[in-house]
Amino acid sequence: PRPGRLVGAAVACGMADFDCLAFFKEEISNENAAIKINAVNRINLIASALGPQRTVGELIPYVTTVVQQEPLCNDEEFLFQMAKQYAVLSDYVDGKDELLIPPLEHLAAQEETVIRDQAITSMCTVVAKQPKLAPDHLVPALHRLAMKSDFFTGRVSACALLPTVYRYANEDQKASLRKVYTTLCADDTPMVRRAAAQKMKDLVNVCEKADILTDLISVYRQLSQEDTQDTIRVACVHTTLVMAKILNAEENRQHTLSVIKSACEDRSWRVRLTVAKNFDQLCAAYGPEIMNTSLLPYFIQMMRDNEQEVRKEAVRVVEACLSLPAGSNPLTSEQLQQFILPQFQSLALDPAQPVRAALAQVLGPVAKVLGRDLTQQQLNPLIADLMKDEFHDVRLNIVSHAALICEVLSVDVLVQSLLGTILNLVMDNHWRIRQSVVEQVPKLAKLFGVDMFQAKLEVLFLSNLRDCVHSVRQSAIDNLKEIAETFGSQWTVEHLLPKLVEQYSQSASYANR
Repeated sequence: PRPGRLVGAAVACGMADFDCLAFFKEEISNENAAIKINAVNRINLIASALGPQRTVGELIPYVTTVVQQEPLCNDEEFLFQMAKQYAVLSDYVDGKDELLIPPLEHLAAQEETVIRDQAITSMCTVVAKQPKLAPDHLVPALHRLAMKSDFFTGRVSACALLPTVYRYANEDQKASLRKVYTTLCADDTPMVRRAAAQKMKDLVNVCEKADILTDLISVYRQLSQEDTQDTIRVACVHTTLVMAKILNAEENRQHTLSVIKSACEDRSWRVRLTVAKNFDQLCAAYGPEIMNTSLLPYFIQMMRDNEQEVRKEAVRVVEACLSLPAGSNPLTSEQLQQFILPQFQSLALDPAQPVRAALAQVLGPVAKVLGRDLTQQQLNPLIADLMKDEFHDVRLNIVSHAALICEVLSVDVLVQSLLGTILNLVMDNHWRIRQSVVEQVPKLAKLFGVDMFQAKLEVLFLSNLRDCVHSVRQSAIDNLKEIAETFGSQWTVEHLLPKLVEQYSQSASYANR
């Protein structure tokens, strides 16, 4: 009933004897938190009812004052909702959005993180609607936040606001903004340096290349050697992903390559993990020449890392690297043979189950690149072993690429080496593995042809229609259509349908029927 009061008040505002602004003031002064927050969230109704003139002249000044005065200045939920609603009010102020900047600036210096973050988000929303506000209003606000010495929170917000303000600032203001940023990067407070590092990639994205080389490279190198916080070094890796695309090969060798090399050997596993996770993006940014000559040995080193998470991600990213366009992919067939495949032998025996699961996930794409002969010689034993792995996720991942592996290998080789193992997985204890095998059957049917399908796969596939798990039965039913389309209508009518009718007529379970 309470939300209806505010809507009704807005409607009644057309009545001469009703003051909806007074009603709004009464609601946000209510001791009941739900009533107060509901009033804030419906402030757009009040603004709409008041009209632009009264909103600008009365409502905005009131809500600007109230967030700075007792008791509401200590109500964090109220301040958070107000930070959100200032951006909404920009639709009701008849273009006078500059009035919204001072209260948002005040909220951006609050102690509570979510209030600051929401205030920054609202400021960015307002300036995106009205870019002309940046030179005269946002730039001065950012300078004031960056100079706040009473508490570090204002300087943290200045870091968050800087990329957006820089984008819309005048050219003659950008040099001073870069200077502010370099000052924040050297701040005595660790939280400020961390905030500055985390926004560096966004700032680099809106800077000219010459300005990056002149003003930002030095702080980038400085932060990449930060001893006290690994999150700052992680942020520098993310910045490198952006910066390396902007700089040319020689500039990357001079400025960014050493940062990534150091990150690959960083004492913090989180930093090494970040490099491993994003190695495909580094390949795309640097190009194959730099990757092959400078970083591929470090990548191999991460495959042998002491931390299992790093090993897992280094293996998993191989598939993403193989998916890169030819000009960006450092992993050719020759390099796979020379550098990557030797690591697979030890990774297949890795004591960490997630590492073996990651290896199983990439063997299909690797086999596709290597071709039939090399796959048969070097990967077949690995594939067969992983299909029998005790950890079900390993078996699941390798089975999910069964059709791709079969496509690479000839049918004869497959029958001799892997088909028996695949068929055994149809009866696996874990239903997800049985379901994954069922999903591979239509692709295998196309490769085998009708005679081999009937001889090797049909009985086991149809048995999945009676599986005890619904998802497996449903998957088998869904894949029947594709098999029928592969072998044609005559085969379906004369061969498949009689078997289905026989199977379901003999079933005692209503669920199967």
